[in-house]
Amino acid sequence: MVKEALNIYCQATGQRINADKSSIHFAKGVSENIQEEIKASLQVHNVSLSEKYLGMPPDVGLSTNGAFRYLEDRVWKKV
Repeated sequence: MVKEALNIYCQATGQRINADKSSIHFAKGVSENIQEEIKASLQVHNVSLSEKYLGMPPDVGLSTNGAFRYLEDRVWKKV
């Protein structure tokens, strides 16, 4: 279903997905079997662990307390 949606997007926009540059992030509760099935279906083999998305850590939504501490640290380093 997700792959079909991505294919429709690609056809509509003329863009292509580069599986070599793509990565996927799974929530903690997703079993290894399901992860492997999804990665095979989408042909994405890179799993992101600690990468940033749009400059923000991927686990920002998990903890509101201290989630933006890294921003404070970066600001203080520049001051």
